[in-house]
Amino acid sequence: MKPARIVFPAFWFGKSSLQEAIELARRGVGGFCVYGGKAQQILDFVHRMQDVSPYGSLLFCADMADNLHEVITDAPRLPTNPQIVACPANQDAAYRKGYMTARMALAAGLNWVLAPVVDLGYNSPAFSDNPLQVTKLTGDFIAGLSNGGALNCIKYFPGISGVLKTLPQLEDAEFVPYKHLFRRADAVMPSDMIFPNIDNDNQAMLSDKVLLGLLKKRLNYKGCIVSFPLCKGRLRYEEASAVKMLHGKVETILAPKHAHPVIDAIEREVSKGFLLDEITHAVSNHEMFLSKISSGPEPLPIQEAFAQAEKDFKKKQVEFTIPKNNLFV
Repeated sequence: MKPARIVFPAFWFGKSSLQEAIELARRGVGGFCVYGGKAQQILDFVHRMQDVSPYGSLLFCADMADNLHEVITDAPRLPTNPQIVACPANQDAAYRKGYMTARMALAAGLNWVLAPVVDLGYNSPAFSDNPLQVTKLTGDFIAGLSNGGALNCIKYFPGISGVLKTLPQLEDAEFVPYKHLFRRADAVMPSDMIFPNIDNDNQAMLSDKVLLGLLKKRLNYKGCIVSFPLCKGRLRYEEASAVKMLHGKVETILAPKHAHPVIDAIEREVSKGFLLDEITHAVSNHEMFLSKISSGPEPLPIQEAFAQAEKDFKKKQVEFTIPKNNLFV
């Protein structure tokens, strides 16, 4: 068992070192979070990492908020989640967006879409600020992702709109989508923010009160927890934070700024006899995810997937309350 397998380094096209990525793949990381590449670039990168990895398959994550175009820069822009809500007549739009997002992601070699966001309000890319509407449309989007062959991740627990709320207030609003979607979620991602009415000392992704007390115990979530991308989080000590998260039942460390030192820290913890059960369980979940993906539909060629997505939404384009030339690029 390689502890490195629970670490998914970030790879930024045009910024990150390909040689370092190759070294990390050979070291045994479980996958990568990719950012800002064209589809063919990403697919070539995926094939290169698979070739040098000691494993048969890896997981490749698209860390997006609302639109896959954020990650695959030449992918067509699909309607935003708020635009879908603004067009209630188009009842299956959330499902179709999820399905087309999955088909485009898989065409570029990405099999884990780190979406959707279910935060309420505060200019969130969620479908709505209404908990039940978010639950319904997010469920449709997840169903589309699943049928399209991609994994999902609901985020950012417990919801940034609840930063100043009490626990009963969170129960009535922010927790609603999570409680209804847990069984359909492949993973949950905690927030990198502090929720002072729950834990005034730790960011949610580092808080035992949030992860163990709320998510695992109070809400009875039994599935996979992944970290907030460390390269985006406001972390002082990345290595120590990664180890702390693993002790808090986070199973996958996403996008550390410095992957090798994080892996070193995890390996030191394992050498002391800690985290063995946690890593074994996490790897088992990853194997289950890979099995789920392999049983799904085959990826389409890139241009075919893009054309299919563009055609699917263009034929109903008139229903969206946005100018024609802004729907796709």
